[in-house]
Amino acid sequence: MLKHLELRRDVYYDSVILFQASSQLRELDGIDECLVAMATELNIRLLDDLGFKSEEAGNTSTSDLIIAVQGESQEIISRAIQILDTNLESQSTSCSEPHGTQVHRSLGKAVCTANANLAIISLPGPHVTPEAADALREGANVMIFSDGVSIEEEQKLKALAASHDLLVMGPDCGTAQLGGIGLGFCNDLSPGQVSIIAASGTGAQHLSCLLDTSGIGISSIIGVGGRDMSDEIGGSSTLQALRMLDNDTATTHIALISKPPGKKTSRRINKIIRSLETPVTIGLIGDPGVDLTKVARKIATTQNLPFRKPRLKLSGAPATGGQLIGLFSGGTLASEAGQIITDTAGPVAGIDTFEIPTPQAIVDRKDNVILDLGDDRMTMGKPHPMIDGTLRRRIIEKLTLKPAPRLLLFDIILGFGSNPDPAGEIADALDGFLRSHPKARAIASVVGTSRDPQGLDQQWQTLTALGCDVYESNAEAASAIALDLLANNGKFEDAHA
Repeated sequence: MLKHLELRRDVYYDSVILFQASSQLRELDGIDECLVAMATELNIRLLDDLGFKSEEAGNTSTSDLIIAVQGESQEIISRAIQILDTNLESQSTSCSEPHGTQVHRSLGKAVCTANANLAIISLPGPHVTPEAADALREGANVMIFSDGVSIEEEQKLKALAASHDLLVMGPDCGTAQLGGIGLGFCNDLSPGQVSIIAASGTGAQHLSCLLDTSGIGISSIIGVGGRDMSDEIGGSSTLQALRMLDNDTATTHIALISKPPGKKTSRRINKIIRSLETPVTIGLIGDPGVDLTKVARKIATTQNLPFRKPRLKLSGAPATGGQLIGLFSGGTLASEAGQIITDTAGPVAGIDTFEIPTPQAIVDRKDNVILDLGDDRMTMGKPHPMIDGTLRRRIIEKLTLKPAPRLLLFDIILGFGSNPDPAGEIADALDGFLRSHPKARAIASVVGTSRDPQGLDQQWQTLTALGCDVYESNAEAASAIALDLLANNGKFEDAHA
C-alpha cells in the first residue's frame, strides 16, 4: 500500500463536509484508509494511528487541512485526490449566491430584515460571539450549535440576552424543539404537553424518547448548554427558559435535566421553581440514584399516565467479567452510566484521565473507562460521533487485537441529523470483536422512536444479530454492566485460556 500525506495551509471546511468527503473516498476501490480533517492535535495523533508519520506534516495550525490517503497505487491515490478536490470545490460553489436571492453580510442585518425571532449559529467557536451579539441586539433569541466558546464569552452573551429578555440556547446546544420543529439532532416525537429544559442534547433526546414510547408527547425542548447551571453562568438560560415555559399555554409540565448545579445556582433555580404555576420535575444526572429512566417514570406518574417498561433483548451470553470500555456519543448518557456503575461496582475513569484520548491510548488503559466521544476535545475539526462513527469503529477494531475480553458499553442515537445507519457503521467492527473474544460482552442502549428515519427496529436487529445485548434504557444497560463487574470483581479471564 502507498501512502499520500499533504497539508493545505489556511483552508477551512465544515467538519460535516469533510466527513462526507472522507466517506466517499473510503468507498473507492483500491483505497484502504483516509483522513480528511482539520489539523487539530487529536487529528494529528490519528495520523500515527493510521500508520502515517505525523511529523511529515510539519508545523500545523487548526486552520490547516490534513489529507492522508492510503491506496493500492499512485494512480488510485491521484484519482482519489481529484475526486476530493471536485467535491470540496462543489461545496464552495454551492454556497454562492443564487440569482435573485437577497444576501446579508451579517447575521444581525439578516435578523433585522427578516424580522426573525430566532438565529441559529454553527461557526468555529472563536467566531460565534460577534454574530450572536448582533442577533441579540436585533431582538432574536439565539441557538448556538457551536462548541469552543469560552466561558467568559458565554457570560457576556447571556448577560446581553437577559438585558433584552431573550434566550441563548448553548453554546454546544445540539438539540432543541420549538413550535413543533426540531433543531439540530432531534427525534420524531409525538406532540404533547411536556416541555424539557436540558443542559444536554442526548439527555433530552433519551428522556423525550422514553416518554414518547409511553404515549407522552413533547411540546418543547430547550437546550441551555452544559455550563449554564454552573455558578460561573448562574443558570441564566435555565431561568429564562423556565419563565418562558411557565407562560406557554401548550406546556402543562416541565422537566429540567442537568448535571448537579453550583450551590448558588441551585438556590436561584429552586427559588424560581417555587414561584411557577407549572409543575417541574428535576433530574440531576450524576447524583446518586438519579437516572433518566426514573425521571421519565416520575413524569408519567405526575401526569397520571402509565409508563411502559423499557424493552430489552439479551443475547444469552453468560456474565464473565472483564475490563469495561464505554464509548458514548452523549455526555449525559456517559455520566449516567458512570454514576450507576460507580455506585455499584466502583469508580471508572473518564476522558479527563487522558492527555489525548486517541484510539490506541484508550485500548491501552488497564482500568474501567467510560468516555464521551462527543466531548469538545474529541470533536475539534471533525464531525460529532452521532454523525461519524469512525472513531468508535477504530477503537473497537483495536480492541479486537487485544488478547483479553472486554465489556463493551455504547450508545446508538437515532433521529434527524444523526448518522443514517449508526449500528451498521460499526457492525463489522463489533462482529470482529465478538468473534475474536467469545467471552466478551457488548451492551448497547438505543435512543430513538419508531418513526425515526434510521428505523428503530432495524437498528435493534443489526445489533442483536451480532450478539449484542440491547436496551431501550441507558440506565438499565449500565446496571447490567455494573452487576457483571460486581459479580466478577472487575476481573477478566484471558480470551485464549
